[in-house]
Amino acid sequence: MHPIIILIIIAICFWSVFTTSKAIYLILTKDFTGDKPTWILTVMIGIIGPILWITRGKKLIVQK
Repeated sequence: MHPIIILIIIAICFWSVFTTSKAIYLILTKDFTGDKPTWILTVMIGIIGPILWITRGKKLIVQK
């Protein structure tokens, strides 16, 4: 494989891990209108979970 493709795959994996960690932290520490266990499990699903979090989950955090 080409080195650029490998670097892109590694970057996507790190982005996914970072986004998952941040989402779980926000779900556990902030007021959240959704179902917490369901969203934690959803966010932990590979690369699809963080994408769902960014598009739908962030809207469920209650801003004070």
